Amino acid sequence: MLKSLRKQEGFTLIELMIVVAIIGILAAIAIPNFLQYQMKSRQSEAKTNLGAIKTSEVSWQGERGCYLAVARWPALNVPVAGTKSAPTNWFGTPPAPIIPTPAAATGWCSTGGAGGSVGNFAALGFEPSGMVLFNYSVSTYPVAYTSCQGPTQTPAPLATHENGADGGVTAAGFRATASANLDGDPTLSVWASADGTGAADCVAGVF
Repeated sequence: MLKSLRKQEGFTLIELMIVVAIIGILAAIAIPNFLQYQMKSRQSEAKTNLGAIKTSEVSWQGERGCYLAVARWPALNVPVAGTKSAPTNWFGTPPAPIIPTPAAATGWCSTGGAGGSVGNFAALGFEPSGMVLFNYSVSTYPVAYTSCQGPTQTPAPLATHENGADGGVTAAGFRATASANLDGDPTLSVWASADGTGAADCVAGVF
């Protein structure tokens, strides 16, 4: 009995250290990949909602012949560099849709965002359910263009094309943008959808 107990052996300290080291290496590889996957999954909100906003804009254009510029919403979660975006309840939009009044002489398509023709998402008929991480807006332009580019088809800072900042004479094109700061770093995550393209990640690899 005593002899058999003496033959039982456990793990040595070196073996335990090797196992701990392997676990540490695996964790160092897996954790960053998991966090990146988590960030990418959160970006799917922007892609889905921008697709719905595009559908609403196309419907608006079919009725009135031009697109509608929409002010930023939700107003309480405008992304800030260095600050992580918090989930915000979309509800709280003014109950009465804000629909711009068209010019008497030329009709709905006489002005864009810069001319004062800025509505809200309630007027557009778009409203997601639950909490949102991204901040959304739509600007209109006199020409059509792609999601992450300016009216002249050349890359342009998104900040100059958000929230109805630019106005189109005929509002022949639009860009819907979604921006957030998912990881709290100095750079924002920005997605965009335009009249001619679907939702696209304008700053790939940035969360």
